[in-house]
Amino acid sequence: MAAPLRHPLSGLVWLAMAVIYLPLIPAGVMLLAPVFSVANWQSLLSDPQLPQALAATLVSALTATLGALFIALSLVTLLWPGKQWRRLSTRLPWLLAIPHVAFATSVLLMFAEGGLFYQICTFCSPQLDRFGIGLGLTLAVKESAFVLWVIFAVLPEKRLRQQKIVLQTLGYGRIQAVSWLILPAIAPALGAVILAVLAWSLSVVDVAIVLGPGNPPTLAVLAWQWLSQGDAQQQAKGTLLCLILLVLLVTLSALGYGIWTRWRRTLPDLTGIRRRSPAVLPERLSGWLLPACGLLCSAVLLLLARQDDIGPVGTSLSFGLTSSLIALVIIFLWLEWGPQRGALWVWLPLALPALPLVSGQYVVALWLGIDGQYVAVLWSHLLWVLPWMLLVLQPAWRRLDPRLILTARTLGWGRAKIFWLLKCPLLVRPALLAFATGFSVSMAQYIQTLWPGAGRFATLTTEAVALSSGGSVPILANRALGLLLLTGIVFGLAALLSRLAGRYRQGLR
Repeated sequence: MAAPLRHPLSGLVWLAMAVIYLPLIPAGVMLLAPVFSVANWQSLLSDPQLPQALAATLVSALTATLGALFIALSLVTLLWPGKQWRRLSTRLPWLLAIPHVAFATSVLLMFAEGGLFYQICTFCSPQLDRFGIGLGLTLAVKESAFVLWVIFAVLPEKRLRQQKIVLQTLGYGRIQAVSWLILPAIAPALGAVILAVLAWSLSVVDVAIVLGPGNPPTLAVLAWQWLSQGDAQQQAKGTLLCLILLVLLVTLSALGYGIWTRWRRTLPDLTGIRRRSPAVLPERLSGWLLPACGLLCSAVLLLLARQDDIGPVGTSLSFGLTSSLIALVIIFLWLEWGPQRGALWVWLPLALPALPLVSGQYVVALWLGIDGQYVAVLWSHLLWVLPWMLLVLQPAWRRLDPRLILTARTLGWGRAKIFWLLKCPLLVRPALLAFATGFSVSMAQYIQTLWPGAGRFATLTTEAVALSSGGSVPILANRALGLLLLTGIVFGLAALLSRLAGRYRQGLR
């Protein structure tokens, strides 16, 4: 049975992946099209907004990336290994379930002029944030949960725990243990996740619109504004800004890799000097810092939301559930009948700025005549939903015990039967988590909904971003609360079904 199915399913999954990743080609062509025009470069470089926008982009992106790394490594240093580390890891999915726009909206309603904080602290006055420091700090807190989640997934706890005990008995401190043991062990995965955080921070549009800076904005918002105009000269400038964002990503990544390589050569320190590193904060308090941010976000939105208007919940729910379900089916087929190694291009949406990719999607949608239709928005979401879900599901797939597969083959089972009756049941819990993650990613899409949908589909995210520039505060809080509740409900159902799936099967617990 496996032989007849192998080639049709393999061809089907390759076709599905080609359709989803098709915008990568026009995105590359669009990036290169205006590069060879001197007039385009002169027009861009003479724009008075460029220097300040570049400074705000660099400050916010570096603050977000380095801040997320610092928060994550600080918590690892303080809490790992131990009960507080395990408790924190169980709370991380709930912070990950909070969409970026909902989190940014709560920060806006708390710290903006006239917000809750300045209503309580009447003698305080908000400062003008021209460099996007608030944007960077907000992204740092939000992305630190993602960095911690990846660290928890790749940390070989048993082996490193034993080695850390040896270091502690020799008198070495926490920071030395992290530098010598944890960082070298998780360096490849940590480098990949930091690259994804940097790419997201450089190209984020919706959160930058919500939190500012406003005039001039960051490079990503400026490029989005220019690309949205009908003037060909302005669109060329926007495309060149996308290219500059890509160059910034490559430059900062190379700089970070160089710093890491140079710093790594100094380790281990064989001088025998012990540097004790007592925890500055109690472990219990440190373990609650990130979850408290999520609780504060929920409390602010609940306090300010208006309860009589639920907004475009149906549209958001439809896109989230449909895209996650389609991506889950494609991922399972890709993991079984796709290439076993290589195919690094599947991670490009996570490592590249989003603007040129969305522009490529819009060009393809125009060429096919599907712009403004439901299928165009759904197809646009899949380019980001699929790699994020694959990031969750692929490690669990690779951890399947090969002895089970070998035993099934000795019993005469074919490849398809092993896939349906052995692998899929063992991956029920990771699949549920991947589905919830994909739903959260789909709910957070802004320009991916706005451009291919031609502005015809109002979602909770698009309305929250639109209202953040001066709409009604209760309605804004309502939209953000709707985002929070929908993703929280889906994550909660995934956790409940995961517990039920492993209740009577020891191998799934």
